[in-house]
Amino acid sequence: MTQNIKPYRAAEAARLLSEGFIGGVAHGRAEVGPRALGNRSILSDARNVRQKERINGYMKMRRAFQPLAPLCLEEDYHRFFETVDCEISLDYMLYAIKCKPQARTAIPAVVHADDTARVQVIREDNYPFLYELLTEYKKITGIGVLINTSLNAKGEPIANTPMEAYQIYKKMDLDFLVLDKYLISNKVQ
Repeated sequence: MTQNIKPYRAAEAARLLSEGFIGGVAHGRAEVGPRALGNRSILSDARNVRQKERINGYMKMRRAFQPLAPLCLEEDYHRFFETVDCEISLDYMLYAIKCKPQARTAIPAVVHADDTARVQVIREDNYPFLYELLTEYKKITGIGVLINTSLNAKGEPIANTPMEAYQIYKKMDLDFLVLDKYLISNKVQ
């Protein structure tokens, strides 16, 4: 099947995500640590719980109850998540934060069974690439929150190189892949 390769534009990727497509991201340097923080990630629409089912079941071969984490624009944080009483950084998805009741209906794919979420707060100064994507996504949907999970298949390490990212995109049957300055897909136009 022929690959459609074009220059990456945040508005186009946001449109695809808002239409229910699931995309991989391999942008900039690879990350090291316990969480995927957006440079080697699978992103999807947090408004649709079926996206969680598709990612966990079909793509990652995980149990359905396993949680997926939200990327959240800082301006949308208090809309969906409780205030934290201590000074902690929410930049790295390290804490389970209590969700507000409206999160269960607005962004159900990232609310865990115990009504918490492992939130990563996105600001322009900490993640400019993700900030632009989430801002464009919010223009379409009214919500600045996306599903984020690691760019890897079951039992495999997270993608490091562009070639590994491309292989995972093919193996997991992702709808599209953002590979630095390019958007690649054989499913969407």
